Amino acid sequence: MQATDSFEVTRRAPDFEDFVDIARRHRTWIFGPLWAGVVVATVVAFLWPDTFVSSAMIRVTSSQVPDRLVQANLNQVLSERISAIAQGVLSTSTLTNIIQTHDLYPRERRRLPMQDVVEQMRRDIRIGVVNLQQGAKSVGAFPISFHYEKRYLAQKVTADIVSRLINENERETITQSQTTTDFFSQEVEKAKQRLDEI
Repeated sequence: MQATDSFEVTRRAPDFEDFVDIARRHRTWIFGPLWAGVVVATVVAFLWPDTFVSSAMIRVTSSQVPDRLVQANLNQVLSERISAIAQGVLSTSTLTNIIQTHDLYPRERRRLPMQDVVEQMRRDIRIGVVNLQQGAKSVGAFPISFHYEKRYLAQKVTADIVSRLINENERETITQSQTTTDFFSQEVEKAKQRLDEI
């Protein structure tokens, strides 16, 4: 038996000139797709509809009466209160009213059912929660923004949503205050009857 000789060829590591040579030989495969991507991105950027964002910030003020004198019956967690109010404003009937009042989404209303248009508007409305520091105490606020392709309509709709949120908050505050007042009146009446019996 004879031993076979193994023959190995060592290859040197490619250097910068090798990479330049590879790029020169395959420049159409490298720069062609890159150029096509730039052209497609430019065309899409010009054809994409403009979107304007109108935003507002609503500051939530706490009760003017100190909590140590009278326990405030309206102090809830800010995020819970905002979500409760927002649910009333972002209901299907309210958003349908806003869409028809301001003639929003005309193309979508021609080809989609109203429920889908309302869902589109819900996606375009954003309501958040922010805690601001004012001196030693924390003050609650929440931003509202609306995205739409026409800037003046975006501003009008944002103003409309803000006014509806404020009105809903006032209505809910009055309802809660009335409920609390009725409860305390009943408790006072019961205590007075017990006192009269004694």
